[in-house]
Amino acid sequence: MTSIREQAGLDVAALRNHFPALARTHDGVPLAYLDGPGGTQVPRECIAAMTAYLERSNANRGGAFTASGETDALVDEAHAAAADFLGAHHPDEIAFGPNMTTLTYAVSRALGRDLAPGDEIVVTRLDHDANVAPWLALAEDRGLVVRWIELAEDRATLDLDLLDDVLTPRTRVVAVGMASNALGTVTDVGRVIEAAHAVEAIAYVDAVHAAPHLPIDVSALQADLLVCSPYKFFGPHLGMLYGRRDLLERLDAYRVRPAGDAPPGKWEVGTQNHEALAGLLGTFGYLERLGAAYGSVAGADDRRGRLRAAMSAIHEHERVLSLAVLERLATVPVLRLFGLVDRDRVDERVPTFSFTLPGHRARTIAEHLATRGISAWDGDFYAWELVRELGLAGEGGLLRIGLVHYNTVEEVDRVVAALVELIG
Repeated sequence: MTSIREQAGLDVAALRNHFPALARTHDGVPLAYLDGPGGTQVPRECIAAMTAYLERSNANRGGAFTASGETDALVDEAHAAAADFLGAHHPDEIAFGPNMTTLTYAVSRALGRDLAPGDEIVVTRLDHDANVAPWLALAEDRGLVVRWIELAEDRATLDLDLLDDVLTPRTRVVAVGMASNALGTVTDVGRVIEAAHAVEAIAYVDAVHAAPHLPIDVSALQADLLVCSPYKFFGPHLGMLYGRRDLLERLDAYRVRPAGDAPPGKWEVGTQNHEALAGLLGTFGYLERLGAAYGSVAGADDRRGRLRAAMSAIHEHERVLSLAVLERLATVPVLRLFGLVDRDRVDERVPTFSFTLPGHRARTIAEHLATRGISAWDGDFYAWELVRELGLAGEGGLLRIGLVHYNTVEEVDRVVAALVELIG
């Protein structure tokens, strides 16, 4: 296997060799996976770990026999590694589920037990609908008031200057995204969490789109609850929830009775996807190797430090990618890029870019790119409120390309060439 060797920047060619899917071709041309916001590719370490578990240790938990004991150890290690990845204080602050949406519905229902008619929930116009619809449904069921953090004048960020007007003494939950899956905007969630706590509200953070791009430290953020999806950061299809231990213990989850009252068990309803947890540990192993080779973060001599170093190195690398994409897309005639387009604000975004081309619906653009071996998404990407605010819901939505650390500037050049070909 190709090693991850230490040098000034990421050796992308070496890193790409860890991802078998990247070797696939279309009409003799390597496939360009620019569909990362919908789910990234996985490294060999993830695949090998899943295979090894299924070959040797596939069993349910709690038994007196060998494979069951190995599964117990695997699940415990997955909680510990995830706690390190997110900066949690304790493995019991991590719960796994099938996906972020399912976990959010479960948590919203548990929180709803303590809410009364007239209490307020705050959501945003920038978020993925998985961090909006569950709260709207809860509000309808419990007679709650929904208040909105609206878009700022730039139509790319949230108007956080109006937080004090939106949050009131009746606010009980504030749901906010760390990064927009449609525009790539990074929101100052620390500011939102601080404002939520000032009115004694619980802050629920959607970090699904941030997790592949940014180091996350829930302790530093003082987040109450934060959720992400491993399949968006090079792992298998899973959902992953962080919750303050005292909060997870206090809330009454909907669960089967033998699960007990202690986290994380009462939040992990039913049998977990053990092979996916094994794969997640493989992904964390890949990231640890990357962090050990490239990291300059103090304290990178343990897993938590290596994971943080890896994500810091990825973030710095992707900053350069974002600048390159902004430069290249600006050369495409008539292309309208939504979101932050100012290069001086590149630190406020991740490398996710959505645009339109007059005369071409987003689906048509995606189909044309596919003929050139380029994977890209079209539509609203479940950023339901945002796309309607932008006036694009009836127009087919946006065409989105999303880069992660294994993508290259050469792949972006292929996108530009294909777009020029289409409009030419």
